[in-house]
Amino acid sequence: MINQTRIRYRFYREHKYLSFMLSEFERLVAKTDFKDQSQVDTLLNKLDGIEDLMKGHAEWEESAVHELLKKKNLTIHLDIESDHKDHNIKFEKMREILNLVVTSSCEQEKLELGYKFYLLYRKFVGDNLVHLHHEETIIMPELQKLYSDEELRAVESATYHEMMTEDMIGMMETLFPHMNTNDREFFLNEIKSAEPEKFLDAWSSVSHQIESDERELLAEKLSIG
Repeated sequence: MINQTRIRYRFYREHKYLSFMLSEFERLVAKTDFKDQSQVDTLLNKLDGIEDLMKGHAEWEESAVHELLKKKNLTIHLDIESDHKDHNIKFEKMREILNLVVTSSCEQEKLELGYKFYLLYRKFVGDNLVHLHHEETIIMPELQKLYSDEELRAVESATYHEMMTEDMIGMMETLFPHMNTNDREFFLNEIKSAEPEKFLDAWSSVSHQIESDERELLAEKLSIG
């Protein structure tokens, strides 16, 4: 007989999207001609977007996920919060280097600074992968020991209660291309349970972006008429 292990509720599925965005920016940096002002300007603009993404995610983790650990008088999240603070310092350093590229009048110096930026950003990406791994393999299992699935689900539900339908649509349109069908089913089911009326409007907007076979299967699983 096959032993069917119950799948526990877990956070951090959006890490797939974060990793994609960081990797895509690394590829852009690798191809950038740092002698070309317009290309450097593009990096500066996109770096702002990456920083905003990381800050928003960190704020949610600290205000929602880490609060669960604090309630149990644990401190295993402190290294993660230290990383979050360090991220701010690293982004400031990266922006400083790009600004030096902009103000330099020497093409060789621009290239050397550009390479320095690439190495710094690549190191940041590598460190962040370790950071994400720690959250998913250390913090998440500990939360599953401390709390029931229903208690963990309540954290996400509180977020959905505060979101407008348009926000839900934007979230799903952003995340879904970087996830598998299990992840998409998870998010859809959570939104449906927390905000059934908002869910119907959101589903009508995003369902056409899902492949027809999967869309039909999800509709059946979620009992969508």
